[in-house]
Amino acid sequence: MKKITLALFVLFGMALNAQIYYYLPPAPGNPGGLNTDDEFPVGGGLSATWTVILGPSQSASGAWSPSQTVPFSFQFNGLAETSYKVSSTGVLTFNTAATSVPGSTPASLPSSSIPDKSIMAWGITGTGASDQIVTKTFGTAPNRQHWIFFTSYTMPGVTSSWSYWSIVLEETTNNIYIVDQRNANGTLSATLGVQVNSTTAYAVAGSPNVGHLSGNDATAADNFYYAFLVGPQPAYDAKGLSVDMPNFVTVPNAPFSVKGEFQNLGTATITTATINYKIDGGATVSAPVTGLSLNTFATATITHPTSWNGAIGTHNVEVWLSNLNGNADVNPSNDKVSKTVNVVGNATERFPLYETFTSSTCPPCVPANTNMEALFNNATNLDEQVSLKYQMSWPGTGDPYLTAEGTARRGYYAINSVPWVEIDGGWNGNGNSLTQAIMDGYKAIPSFVGMDVTYSINNKTVCVDVELDPLSNISGATLHIAIKEKKTTANVKTNGETEFFNVMKKMVPNENGTAIAPLVNGTPASYSFCYTFNGSYRLPNNASDPINHAIEHSVEEFADLAVAVWLQNAGTKEVYQAAEGQLVLGINDFDPISHNMMLYPNPANDFTSISIDMDQSAEAVVNVVNTLGQTVISTSEQLESGTSKIQLATAGLSAGVYFVNVEIEGATQTLKLTVR
Repeated sequence: MKKITLALFVLFGMALNAQIYYYLPPAPGNPGGLNTDDEFPVGGGLSATWTVILGPSQSASGAWSPSQTVPFSFQFNGLAETSYKVSSTGVLTFNTAATSVPGSTPASLPSSSIPDKSIMAWGITGTGASDQIVTKTFGTAPNRQHWIFFTSYTMPGVTSSWSYWSIVLEETTNNIYIVDQRNANGTLSATLGVQVNSTTAYAVAGSPNVGHLSGNDATAADNFYYAFLVGPQPAYDAKGLSVDMPNFVTVPNAPFSVKGEFQNLGTATITTATINYKIDGGATVSAPVTGLSLNTFATATITHPTSWNGAIGTHNVEVWLSNLNGNADVNPSNDKVSKTVNVVGNATERFPLYETFTSSTCPPCVPANTNMEALFNNATNLDEQVSLKYQMSWPGTGDPYLTAEGTARRGYYAINSVPWVEIDGGWNGNGNSLTQAIMDGYKAIPSFVGMDVTYSINNKTVCVDVELDPLSNISGATLHIAIKEKKTTANVKTNGETEFFNVMKKMVPNENGTAIAPLVNGTPASYSFCYTFNGSYRLPNNASDPINHAIEHSVEEFADLAVAVWLQNAGTKEVYQAAEGQLVLGINDFDPISHNMMLYPNPANDFTSISIDMDQSAEAVVNVVNTLGQTVISTSEQLESGTSKIQLATAGLSAGVYFVNVEIEGATQTLKLTVR
């Protein structure tokens, strides 16, 4: 994550009574957090809720969109504006009568090329086949934002480049935001700012040569925005940026330090203040802070001198500054920041997840994989992390073991280079840069959910049982299961590697995982899944003809399969916990039964059913055994050719784990059953 410090700003034509000023918040994200949509091209992943106002493949000389209506009351420089139009060169103007389109080469402001009453992300062009301008309004009145989004735009003169920007109009505040969202494959030179008329304009420092601050993440995680505020800049305005506390804290570490990060948006340097916090809306705890030297637009993290002894549970922590140099804050609306902090009794050991994006056609992947495998197999780290590798479609013809699910995970993390590693959805970089210190740092982060995973392999069917033991309330989590092959050798290509480890073969049910109900502190949760690989083995020639899981598979040796499981927040990408599955029934533990069996629902409440594929009629004898070895259900049925079902009543069974033994023609198969 980038850390940006704004040292100075340039305001052209700005007098002491100026009506607009701007600043750059130091932390990434979107203004107000209202827009949570991912950043993709129209038709290539962008939500269909956006409205296209200017299509692709505009001429190099540029074009205007049709006039658009502002969806709420909005003032620009103190005057009401009801409509606007946008150019394919990155200029929005409220002067809808303007005819000349600004060129794609940006200039200093004020500029005669720019109409009066305009806002600029000037220096991009809509000449590409995917370049479009779309709009969408977020939020509810009276706090809405209208976004004008330049999606997949082109950097002039740069082949195969793309640049994502938005101009945002905000209801009630009349603030304007210019959002730097995403880019790749080029260096941008842009003018960012607001032009009132031919003599008055406000431009971001560095214009017309402002470059990108964002990366290529398709989410707001690496976005930065320039906020243009209406009115003269106040002398005293301390904006709260964040509560600098962990999401989870443990009772043994109490009392807890309460910290806040703040930015000075005023013209006066702040030397003294009062720091305040409030827990769950209770009494305010205040204390003086001296010795500050917080200059205009500078940031500081300030710790409250009074620690907090939090009880176990979920708490709202609110922090703010007041009494700035003995003066009231002129803009109290941005003072307070809050955060949900979970106080838990204890934590459990974390097993970090390492998701590696690699290819057998990638020469730099060789030293990266070598470095990572050496670290994983070090005695200090053995069995202390979860490793999973997605084979990719480039460089060249790509890896034969590319899967559509691996490609989807690459898109989820917005990765466009290999080798690349994601650790717990946070650290990202070349595997050659991985060090013991980095691994130690991630392992030292406590986890607040225990995870126990077992799996069985029967012929081509893999069944997985997951037990979660939450030590805190956790909501918004997705459970991911990946079946992987411990070592493959058939996908050798051009980079010199002959062995590939922990290669992902199938995600269950798919790359989206399974959204689970909120976890409750102290209440275990169980999940069971089965997947049967279809058809026969095939080795694709290259990545352009990947495996079709509906009719075939790429498993070299079923006895070599393993399972990786992790719990992840789909939005923030934070991984709460990961685990390697433990094999309880291997492929050689079963008698050779040709019947494809499935047990569902599992976990069961009142009943469960056994689905069995039969080649011919035969008797099936079923015995359900508890963990003490006692038979609790015994039945037999004559099954006919085709798919048959045997229903078992489980309402009278105690909650727990059972083993369902199915005997057909002298051969027995065992299925694991959980009863709730």
